[in-house]
Amino acid sequence: MPPWGRFRVSFDSWKLISLDNHVLEESTEIGDVNIETDFWKPIKGYIPDKYKKENLRIAFVDGVRRTENVVYIEDPYNPAVVEGAFVSVGAGALVLTYGKVNSLEESLKKYKVERYFLLRDNLDVGQPFLRFRTQAGVIEFKVEKANKELSPYVNELMANLELKIAQAVYAGNLADIMITDGTLHYVAKTKGLPFVGYVKKHRKLYVYPEHIEILRQLKVGERTPLVLIHSQPTIDGKSTSHLDKFTWYVKLNDGEGISSIARLEVPADIGVEKAIEIANFTTYLVPKFASTEFNDRRAPQNLIPIKYLENFLRRRLGSQSLIRRLIAQIMLKH
Repeated sequence: MPPWGRFRVSFDSWKLISLDNHVLEESTEIGDVNIETDFWKPIKGYIPDKYKKENLRIAFVDGVRRTENVVYIEDPYNPAVVEGAFVSVGAGALVLTYGKVNSLEESLKKYKVERYFLLRDNLDVGQPFLRFRTQAGVIEFKVEKANKELSPYVNELMANLELKIAQAVYAGNLADIMITDGTLHYVAKTKGLPFVGYVKKHRKLYVYPEHIEILRQLKVGERTPLVLIHSQPTIDGKSTSHLDKFTWYVKLNDGEGISSIARLEVPADIGVEKAIEIANFTTYLVPKFASTEFNDRRAPQNLIPIKYLENFLRRRLGSQSLIRRLIAQIMLKH
């Protein structure tokens, strides 16, 4: 292990922290399936009067994350070897004007990239930041101690950054409706806000077996009735049993099975009437942004604006090979 100050460091060049989105999925329980209606049948989406306006603005919010390098640090005053990781996270908001041609430059309203050097086991490296100089400027990693496994901790950092971006867009009155990619894992911090969670992956079904047939009956632009679901502990482990959500399923294209369906959700405290209004509009809206197989392997669930936003954010993370070389050169320099 080459020296780095008083520490000795080694790199695991082949190990990447698993960052699947399933870490963000809250464990939820079905509450009331008849919150909207007692008679379950497909409901066709449409544009409610509230959203019938010129220059309607739709915000799509998403985040990305990347492991730059995994390291192992040995402190001569402590025989244990501590795992650490250099990670980069980014989040942004793409705001589209409905019915108009939108360029990426005009639509990108907010974005931010943050970098961290995460450490386990309370190791103190004696400095709050690690800085690496490049021809384009300085790359800075904030030193932070992770109080849990690194993978969910990174996802929590990304979720918090997404929330900051979403709140900035909402506070700036930059959009009429907010669609965030993934479950509303930060629902405890968005009480009363009309944020819509858009969930592509189905970890479990939030309907009872007798209602599953309706998923097969859905046509493009139709949804299920609302279901009330009870939130369980969030990604930071805090109890949110009083923070419920309304959820519904939307048919995106003519494909068969669950692969052609997405799940959407809103905080329950916005009220049933407002939730129904949002559900009707998003059921009409999201199929129009569904991707196709020829240009996206995650079609149709990966919405086109989300795809372009993700690609933009990944470019803003910079060259991973360059960052890895810089980290190795500085930390392994005698």
